Amino acid sequence: MRTILITGSSGFVGEELLIKLSDENNKIIGIDNFEPSQELKNKKIKNFFFEKTEIRNNQKKLDEIFKKYKPEIIIHCASKILDTTKKKDVWDTNYFASKDLLDLSIKYNLKKFIFTSTFSIFQKSYDYKIDEEETPSYKTVYGETKFKTEQLIMNSDFKGDICILRCPIILGKQRSYRFGILFSMIKDNFNIPLIGDCKNKLSFIHVSDVCDAIKLFFNKSGKYIFNIAADEGEEFQLILSRLIKKANSKSKLKFINKTLGNLLFDITVFFRLIPYTHYHKKIFNYSIILKTEKIKKILNWQPKYSVEQMFEENFLNFDKIQNKNLDSFSKKKAKEGLIRIIKYFI
Repeated sequence: MRTILITGSSGFVGEELLIKLSDENNKIIGIDNFEPSQELKNKKIKNFFFEKTEIRNNQKKLDEIFKKYKPEIIIHCASKILDTTKKKDVWDTNYFASKDLLDLSIKYNLKKFIFTSTFSIFQKSYDYKIDEEETPSYKTVYGETKFKTEQLIMNSDFKGDICILRCPIILGKQRSYRFGILFSMIKDNFNIPLIGDCKNKLSFIHVSDVCDAIKLFFNKSGKYIFNIAADEGEEFQLILSRLIKKANSKSKLKFINKTLGNLLFDITVFFRLIPYTHYHKKIFNYSIILKTEKIKKILNWQPKYSVEQMFEENFLNFDKIQNKNLDSFSKKKAKEGLIRIIKYFI
């Protein structure tokens, strides 16, 4: 039996990971600043222990948890993602809290440190697949803090094994939020506005495939940074066109001049009129495809989900899970804001 500590255990990735690992007779300690979902509580998972606490500016409490449960492995999923108005909070959560967890992992001689990073350390368009040696091009505080945390971990005195997973956009049947707005518009036959021609290509990954990679690393030694993604890199407009067709929707894609579209997007984001941030401009503006040969070779990992399967699964389930965990941004219904009005005029 392994003793595994998961940060962000009540979030989208953390909860999925917790469920998968609990099936293998592991002892799981979950840390989060909000309670697990009711669905998870109803499962009554054996050998699961939950500690409701903040990870930022809270090293004393974290030390007590490490001392109490004596974990062998930490899977660090907790992060502050898209809040650009409170940069200190993002740094405190993503970087300085990670440093506290790393220091405690060294102090208590943990065997493995696993960190979920992001392809948001890249924020421009690439005409080739990006490998793990590519120089970062982040433009957001989220991307910066994630990359600085990667460096912190890899350059630390931690003597155990290290796995850093650079994840693209993660999908799964339990994720809704901003995609839920898009899916709702398709379901209700509203037209979909897109900035530019949307022929840029992006990587995606299913949460189950992320969990599989983490489990494979349990039996691997060494210190690694891995890109992880589905095999396909597809144009966003083609993904949506295919989904509209499968849904038998009357929605049509409406393409907006790129310069004008980005300007309007920036204005509405600045005044918080829509539930999106500058981070989301990559969907319309950048091609970012991750090269995954390294993780396939070293961990013998293969993705089980295609991009088409991910979006179809998410679409079929988005209205079933909205509002089931109001604390998790990935699992609740996003407020449409100005979209509630303009969708009638597209």
